[in-house]
This record gives sequence, structure tokens and C-alpha cells, in this order.
Amino acid sequence: MGKRLLSAAIAMLWLLSGGIAWADGEADLDLAGAKAAVLMEQGSGQVVYGAQSDEKLEVGGLSRLPALLAVCEGIDEGLLGLDMTVTVSHAAAGIKGPTAFLSAGEVIDAGSLLKAGIMITAGDAIYALGEAVFGTEEACLTRIQERLAGLNIQAEYRDIMGTGVKLSAQDLATLGKALMASPSFTSYSGIFLDTITHPDGRETQLASSNRLIKSMPGCNGVATGSSNTAGYCGVFSVKRNGATWLCAVIGAPDAAARFSTATALLEHGFAAYEVKTLARAESILVDAVPVQGAKQTSVALVAASDAILLLPKGVSFEAKYDLPETLNAPVSSQEAVGRVTYVNGDGETLCRVDLLPAEDILQAQVLDYAAMLLQRWVHS
Repeated sequence: MGKRLLSAAIAMLWLLSGGIAWADGEADLDLAGAKAAVLMEQGSGQVVYGAQSDEKLEVGGLSRLPALLAVCEGIDEGLLGLDMTVTVSHAAAGIKGPTAFLSAGEVIDAGSLLKAGIMITAGDAIYALGEAVFGTEEACLTRIQERLAGLNIQAEYRDIMGTGVKLSAQDLATLGKALMASPSFTSYSGIFLDTITHPDGRETQLASSNRLIKSMPGCNGVATGSSNTAGYCGVFSVKRNGATWLCAVIGAPDAAARFSTATALLEHGFAAYEVKTLARAESILVDAVPVQGAKQTSVALVAASDAILLLPKGVSFEAKYDLPETLNAPVSSQEAVGRVTYVNGDGETLCRVDLLPAEDILQAQVLDYAAMLLQRWVHS
């Protein structure tokens, strides 16, 4: 079963549009003057709404998110323990706000730096962690560029903070999704107010500028940023009733507009769509298919991968099975022998999932046939 578990974990479910509208401007949403926005179902990464979503724009402090992602994933990998101490370099201490007010030469625990980096995107904390996790600024930059390439984000970082870098709303949503998959990030991303204590006894209060953490049930991230030229920007993740939605907003005219736009997008996701779990990998979808040439007379068929659909509410669907009349031994449990296709009311395909035998089917040997004949004779 181990091989199939690996196969199921990396299998890509075939999701098709099937006539469902996913295009930009699909819903009439008030962006309150924002320049660009995206609404994404976080689990699948499916974008259901976008406005100027691919346009590269200034995003203020959110240009720090790639560095924060690199740091969080490095900590997840064990490259730096949160109880380890970090010596703040002159370069890190020189980063301008928002900051954790770190001093050059200060020795502070990595956990406090991570908290500040996540809660307020403190540039000095993120820079210090980047140097500590990867050894040098250059090594951190290399990791950032590798990660951006892996996420298919076109951006060139010349320094850890991403000075002058422009990102799209789609880029921000993609980064937000990746951050919310990091245990190190989510350990602090839902905190609204906290403090860190410096070695000299000073305290820095950390107040998240993500107002939705307090005002919107289920919000546990991601980050906000602003500048005179970028306007008010943010990435927000909300989990509610088993569904998780993420939105990105760029260039809102003020903080209130940023949050009202994000709220409208997220509430639209929860109101207009639903996530349907039709099958889980290795769950039995067919109780028995006849088998010839084996000791057993039948075998169950299981899903090769998860079958999870994101659908507009009210869309009906049905399952259509393509099954063999019989299976002839031997058959591997890694070999697809059938398929289930989920279609909407118009008969258009929504997704397909391969079906695998629940176990390897071994060919019967001479002694097996003798045993089966004897068993039939006894029972007759």
C-alpha cells in the first residue's frame, strides 16, 4: 500500500472547466477603487475572480513576502531552530519600517524574530532571519529566486526586501497560498496583538495591521502593506465551514477600502461556491469486480487520487463509471483498470478519477486450483 499512498499523494486530479465561468469579472463585485484583485479557493488554487489580476504593480511592504516565505520554509526544513539565537547585522538593523526596532549586534531568539516578521512584516527581523537561515544575503536571494521560479512568479530580487519589485494580484495570491502551507508561518499569522522582549529589557509591541483577523471569523492570515505609490494592499485567508478562501487586493485608496474589498471578495467565495469531496485516495468506489484466473473471485476498486470539486452552488452532477466486465489475473494494484467521470447536468465533464484494484491480484497456481476444486467438492 505504501507505493499507492505515494502515488495518490502526488497524483494531480484532472479538473476541467466544464462550462463553468471562471473568467475575470465573472461576478459584479465592488472593488472600492482598488487597482487589482484576485479571489482564490485556497485548497485547489483555483481562481474564481480576478480584476487586472496579472498586471505587475507596486505592492508596498508585500514585496517582502518572498523573503518571508523562504525563511519560513527554511525553518520548516530545520535549517534554524526557533530557540536558537540570532545576531542582528548592521544591514538588518538598517532596514526601514515597518520594523521590530532591532539594534546592530543585538542577540535575540529566532522565535521572536519570526513572530515580528510574520505579524507586521518587520523588515529587520526578516532580513536577520534570512541571513541566519541561509548564511548570507546572497544565499537567501538565491533561495528566493528559486522559490519564485517554482511558483511561476516572474520577478527579479536584487535584495532581500525586494526593493523596486512589482508583483501582480495573482502573484500575491500564489505567495499567500504557499505561506499558509508553512507550519512556521501559520503558528503566528493569526495573532493580532503580541510583544517581543529584547535582551536589554526593551519591549516592542506587535500589532498586526490585518484588521480582518479581529473582524472576520476564520481569518488567520496573511499580510498587509502600503505606500504612497502602491496604495493599500493585502492578502487575506479565511477558513470557515470546511472551506478556505484567499484574496489579494492591490492599490486600494485607503485602509477601509482595502478591508471592504477583501471582505466582499471572501464573502462572495463562501456564498457563491462550495467544495465537494466526492472521494478520497484509496477509498472504495466499487465494491466488487469479477476476477478470473486468481484465488479470489472478485476485487474492490479504489480511487487513485482525491476527487474534490469546486463548484458554483446549485450545480448538479453525477458519477459515470467505466468498468471492465472481468479482470484477468495477474493485475497490479498500481494499474488503473477503470475510471469514474463526474459530469454536470449538461453532461459536461467536471473531473475524472482512475480506479485501482484494492490489492494485487496474483495468478492462481496449480495447487490453488486443486484447493479450490476440493473446497467446492466438500461444500457440494
